[in-house]
Formats: sequence, C-alpha cells, structure tokens
Amino acid sequence: MFGYINKFLLKAVVLLLLCLSGNQLIAGQTEPYQTIMDRVNTELQQHGNEEILNTKVLKSIAELQQDGSWADINYANPDYDPLGRIKMIAIACSGSNHKLYGDAAAYAAVVKSLQYWLDKDPKNKNWWYNEIFYPKTIGEILILMRYAKTPLPQALEVSLLIRMTRKLKTGDGANTSDEALHYLYRACLTARKTTLDSAAKYLYEPVSITDGKEGLQVDNSYFQHGKQQAIASYGAVFAENSVNAAFYLRGTDYAMPAAQLQLLITYVKDTFFKTIRGTYFDFNVKGRGISRKDSLKGSGIGILAKVEILSPENDSYWQAAMKRIMQTEPPASGVIAGHKQYWKSGYTLHTRPGYTFSVQAASSRTLRTERGNNENILGKFLADGATNIQIRGDEYLNIMPVWEWDKIPGVTSRIYGDDEGATIKQDWGIPGTTSFVGGVSNGLYGVSVYAQDYDQVQAKKAWFFFDKEIVCLGAGIKSEAQEEVRTTVNQNWLKGNVIMATAAKSPEVKTDLLVANTEREIAAPSWIWHDHIAYFFPEGGNLSVSNQAQKGSWYRINQSQPKEEVSGEVFQLSLSHGIKPANGTYEYVVVPGLADANAMKNYNLSMIHIISNTADLQVVEHKGLDILQLVFYKGGVLKTADLTVKADKACTILIQGLHTANPIIDISDPALESAAIALELKLPGFSGLKKLSCVLPEGAHRGATIRSHLN
Repeated sequence: MFGYINKFLLKAVVLLLLCLSGNQLIAGQTEPYQTIMDRVNTELQQHGNEEILNTKVLKSIAELQQDGSWADINYANPDYDPLGRIKMIAIACSGSNHKLYGDAAAYAAVVKSLQYWLDKDPKNKNWWYNEIFYPKTIGEILILMRYAKTPLPQALEVSLLIRMTRKLKTGDGANTSDEALHYLYRACLTARKTTLDSAAKYLYEPVSITDGKEGLQVDNSYFQHGKQQAIASYGAVFAENSVNAAFYLRGTDYAMPAAQLQLLITYVKDTFFKTIRGTYFDFNVKGRGISRKDSLKGSGIGILAKVEILSPENDSYWQAAMKRIMQTEPPASGVIAGHKQYWKSGYTLHTRPGYTFSVQAASSRTLRTERGNNENILGKFLADGATNIQIRGDEYLNIMPVWEWDKIPGVTSRIYGDDEGATIKQDWGIPGTTSFVGGVSNGLYGVSVYAQDYDQVQAKKAWFFFDKEIVCLGAGIKSEAQEEVRTTVNQNWLKGNVIMATAAKSPEVKTDLLVANTEREIAAPSWIWHDHIAYFFPEGGNLSVSNQAQKGSWYRINQSQPKEEVSGEVFQLSLSHGIKPANGTYEYVVVPGLADANAMKNYNLSMIHIISNTADLQVVEHKGLDILQLVFYKGGVLKTADLTVKADKACTILIQGLHTANPIIDISDPALESAAIALELKLPGFSGLKKLSCVLPEGAHRGATIRSHLN
C-alpha cells in the first residue's frame, strides 16, 4: 500500500518513529507545536449538540463491520465518508467532557476503521478528496486522538502520517491554503520545524494581492480557477483557512504579519460577510456550488469567533454578524447601508438594513460561472446580469432543482422548451463576451451596466440603485434566434399571495389576486406585489406572472446529488420581448420591503424620473435624493430643459447634489479602454457650461470610480 513512497521518505519515517515516544512530542520541543495543537483540538471539540453526536456515534459503531468497513460506503470512490464518521467517533472518545470519553468500543472502532481505510487506500475520481480532504481529515483525527485516554497504536499513527504527506502546490489560492493547513497539522504531530516553516509560508501566501492572478483582488473581490468571481465559494475556503492560520499561530514566532492580517480582515468584514443576508448567502457568490443542496445556508460562526479575537477593534461588527447568522436578531440588525461595485469581477452588492440586491455579469476580462465535476450543469445564464433580491434571506434557499434555468432572475435570454438551452457544454473557464461591464459607485449609491452579447441575444442592461428603489432598464434588445426572448424579473419561492394592478394610467388602481396554481399574461401591468417585494412597471409591458408548482431534481444540475424528484411552489415574473425582437426595451422598479397591497397603492414613485432608456443612453434621476445617474454606451449628450451632460466617450456617471452649487461627480469606464473622459455639464445648481477632464485610474485600478468636485 506504500508503493508510492520513495526510499528517502521511508528513512524519514524510521527517524520519526525514533523521535515519537508514546505519541507525545519530544521534551524540549513542545512549543509552539503543543500550543497550536491545543487550539486545533479545542476547536474540533466544539461539535454542537452532544446528544446528537453520541446518537450518531453509537449508530456508526453498531454498524461497523468486523473488518472495519461500513456496508453503505462505496470504498471504490469514497468522498467525505468514512473519514467523516471516524472523525466523529474520535471527537466523542477523545473529549474529556463527552460521555464516551475513553469508551473501549469507540476507541476500537476508531482503530479498526482507520486501519481498514489505510489498507484499502481508497482513491476518489475528484483529486480534491485525495490531495486535500483526506490528508486534512487524517490530521484532525490524529490530533484528536492525541487527547484520548489511550493513544493510537504507534505504527498506525506513523502510517497515517505517511498517508498525509503530499507535495504542496503553490500559487493556487484557496487550494494552497487548504493543503498548507494539513501541513500545519503534520508539523504539530511530528514537531518538525521545517514542516511548520512550510505550513506558515504557504498558509500566508494567498493573503496577498497580485493583479492578474487568482486570489484576492484590489477591489476586495476574490478570483479562483482563473478570473472568475468566487467570493463565497473558493473565497469562503480562503477566508476560513486563512483565519484559522492566523488564529492558531497568533502570539507565536509564526504569527501572521500585520499587513497581511489587515488584508484578511478587510476581505472578511467588507466583502465576505456582507454577502450573507441573515443566515443565507447571495446565490451570485456561490459559483458552481449553487448546485449543491443547502449551499446557501450561511456559515462563518467559527470564523467570527476567531476574528473577534484577531480584530477586537471591530467587535461590534462581529457581534452583529454573529447574531444575524444565529438568527437571534433579525436580518436587518446592525446592517449598514452601502453600495460596492467590484470592477474586477463584474459583481455589484447593494445593501440596506431592509434588503440586499446584487448583480453578477461576466466581461471579456473575466470568466463565466463555471461548470466542473458535473456540477452546475444548467448554469449557462448565471453570468448575464443575474439579480439576487433578499429580505429574509431564504428566498432562493434550495430552489435550484426546480428553477427554470433559462429564466434566471434579472437575465434577458432566449426561452427554451427543455434544459438543453441552459446546459453549459464546456467544463471550466468560459470567458465572457462583452467588454462594457461594470459601473460607478460612491459607496452608498451607484449604477451598474452589462452590454450583453451572448447566446444570440443582445441587450443594454443597467441597474440604478437608490435607498428604497432599484430601477432596472433594458434597451436595444435584439435576437435573430427562433426562440422567444424574455427578461426574468424574479423566480423565487412562492410565499403567500400574489397581488396585481393592471390599470397603469387610472387614478383608481384596480387590484387583483392571482388565483393559486395559475399562470397569467398581463398586457398593461402597473405593479405586482409578492412576499414584501414590489415590482412597478412604469411603461407597462407584456408580463407573465405565475405561482405554480415546479419539479426537478438535484441530480439534474449536479450529478453528485440525489436523483429523487423534488417540487415546490414558485413565484415567477417575466417580461416578453417576443420572437426576433429588433429594439426591445423594458423598465421596472423593484421596491423591497413593502408590507402589503395597501402600501403599494400609496407608494409614491414620482421621485423616480426615467429620463432616457435607449441603446445609446440610459438615465435615471432620483428627485428626492437629488441624484442623476447616467450610462453612456458611446460618446453623446443628454439635454433636457434644465440640464446638459455631454461625455466624449462611453462611461457611467453619478452626480450627487444635482441642484446644488457644489455637485459631486463620480465617473468610471466599465470597458477599461479610456485614459480620460471629457465632460461638459450644465446643471440646475449653477449657470453656464462647465468643462471637466476626468483622468481615469491606471493599472490594476482601471475600471474603478474616480471623483471630481464641481465648484
């Protein structure tokens, strides 16, 4: 079983056997190894409900066969089990506060099952299990058993340490930190300084910013598998491993350098945890993991407990996040309003205490949401302006098996008769197809844009973000394909009534309740209300709304998931542009947080002024906030009775204080093509025409927002 181990490694093992005495670290060489191992063991013992643990452990012991195997496990291609079960038993029999501490049957089960696993030496078709999960979990089991009443047989421990030994790959972001973590475990178990040196070096390597490489980006987003946004998929692994490393090694000679610790805390605080609403992730940041059951259930309690110690100056933030995730406080508790445009990855995150709204779009500089390992089979349109709208947070939890994947929320796409049209044909690394993707942000408000040209559908899509409203505009929609083209406004779990108003211009708005299990076409919609979210349609449109049951399976989108059929009632809302549209448009305004239909009737949309919605220029003014937001798809001019805005090149602009003498101008180039943009402005707050030359950022910051004050 050790055919892959070379002679030099075997010699090292002999030396290791001589160094280990009774499975204890060598006297005089206990630090920092013992301190680190104590911290790891303490965390591993924080397993949750002891009664549930003991029940599972006793069941696993009872079902263990004489040879040390479990009958329900396929050892030819195992994944998390059986090592997951062995680890669970090890927790119970090694923790001094457990009922099964020192239990002979539990100890025997650990030894017997480990020996069987080792002799079998199983391999998984997915390299990640072999190179990362197996060594990491072996290390955790060995550390746990160091605290047991009876140590593991020495020969078994040494053989497992050999099995842990893997060549560490560098420059691979979250995967590097994953591998370095089991190096850290092995370093502590063997008291080897050279191994600990390597572990610390490569645990800290990903905590850096190198433009154009995987990992942390200058805009505080995260890339993995090339230039693919992976904030809460691989970015979650990076965050957890890096925080663990900083926590385990704190106060030792291997402590994380202060500058790197600050980078890590900034990512965890200002990006990662902001993508969690209550206790549920934004589906836009989960990558191909969106196709795994329960993947949107929030995690990070362990991270929060550690960063609270690593970064006490942010204690109030960590405490508020902890309460939201544990659901002891509502999702709005402690949330600070903000708007972030991640210009490197095409992701927009708009947060308010009452809701979260995000957009994800791929550009020709980034990769589309990947399919890989037969996961995310139907996610073809996830990178085409997908919008995530959350109030409670669970609006999309586990809806993915029953989704109609050609109707992703926010996306303008062809509508297919089956799943074939939404199937991703290629594994990994499909680039985006358009350069004009990004937006402008002042930290509180912003506008995002996606000049779509994908799957034979073209569209100019923009989102204008304010406090209570998000204005969604589309123009220049065209396609030569035979399928109908639709813009999906939302597709989430049905919760309660769907109420409609169809008399758009009437002072007496007529409301109607959508009958259960119905699909209805509305030619002149005014607004739709469902689950505390309002959807207004200022220019009407050909609307389809439904509240029907939908069926599917997890296997349909992820071939490692169950094949059993699942179903549920789904709310669907979409606008039709017909077959072969030549210059289609849409306008809708999302207002999250409206309690009921009465609030809809009384809602004042007069503050929102959609000035332009064409393929060249999209402009929205918010009169109440005194904000003007503009998207120039090419150089042009906006001219009304009281204002003029002229730009010589394509850009996005946000003007705050439109009617004041000192407006603030924020501008960006989503295409990252211009060095400077010349503006001419005549605004209501001052007389005459002002000229402004906006020099744009260079290098890694190309695409970021710059600010000018116009006096």
